[in-house]
Amino acid sequence: MAKQRANIRDVAKESGVSLTTVSLIINKNDQRISEPTRQRVLDAIEKLSYTPSRLARGLPNRRANTLAILVPQLQNAFADVYFGELISGIYEEAAARGFRILLEVARRDYIKRREYMQLLEDCSVDGIFFLGATEEHKFLKEFDASDRPLLVVNNHFSQWDLHHVVCDYAAAGRDAADHLIELGHTRIAHISGPNDVVLTTRELTDAFVGRLAEHGVRLSKSMIVGGEFQVETAKLACDELLERDPDLTAIFCANDKMALGAYQSLRAQSKQPGKDVSIIGCDDIPVAALSDPPMTTVRMNFFEVGAESCRQMLKLIETKSMDGRINKRIPVELVRRASTAPIR
Repeated sequence: MAKQRANIRDVAKESGVSLTTVSLIINKNDQRISEPTRQRVLDAIEKLSYTPSRLARGLPNRRANTLAILVPQLQNAFADVYFGELISGIYEEAAARGFRILLEVARRDYIKRREYMQLLEDCSVDGIFFLGATEEHKFLKEFDASDRPLLVVNNHFSQWDLHHVVCDYAAAGRDAADHLIELGHTRIAHISGPNDVVLTTRELTDAFVGRLAEHGVRLSKSMIVGGEFQVETAKLACDELLERDPDLTAIFCANDKMALGAYQSLRAQSKQPGKDVSIIGCDDIPVAALSDPPMTTVRMNFFEVGAESCRQMLKLIETKSMDGRINKRIPVELVRRASTAPIR
């Protein structure tokens, strides 16, 4: 295994001084530091084979004008529409302010070596966005209530106090429930996201179930099946739901890809989406309007989520502090198309 590269914190610990002292010596701004202390730090740097980044040594204002985007280790993550829209929003806003973007993948070894933290400590980047974060990413607890500039994009956590910008998933769940009730549906099911590890999908499900209850419709746990945000998994979930209730008339899916899986399941059982069973998606990715029939969905402006995340990050970097944590919710909108219809 590759040896973990030493960082500025290791140097401070080894030499018994503060991070500020190490930083002043690295940047040759150590006129008021005693020679014994300076030599102790230099000895620690040599012992640990610590190499300060070019940016940490060379920038007088310690500003790299670079932001890092960290995504999970997922197959074709950068090709996914969801990630693409978020990244585009961040990039456009950053470029307009003269900032560059560094893309990083949160591989297991990357997390184990804490390379994300080294980016900040070496001043290689001014801030980090984390996309696709789940409760399985335990390393995020390092940023709990921290002043380090990390912002979680389109998710948040109950156990960690982190800066975040998200779509209003609770509003999305309520809008979907209201729409189905308006159309007269009472035999309803839900294909959920990974509710056990993603708080926003739990909020979506809870709001959907809660609003149905307000309308007098009880959605039992047996009619909620996880689809893991994937087409094929959602197809199997829809098969299961139809087996449990063959007279089902409406399904709300936690994203559009899963709604497409429900389309496949219905057609395999000689049922027509939008006629025999109403389908609502959630996202409004481009394929939703082009599907057959065009999909009713809750539009989530992921580009704006990315852009607002960047605006908040730059404000955090410039002010060095915030009045509380960044906690922004981006509005959503129900888009009515042909995949939902009044109950027959």
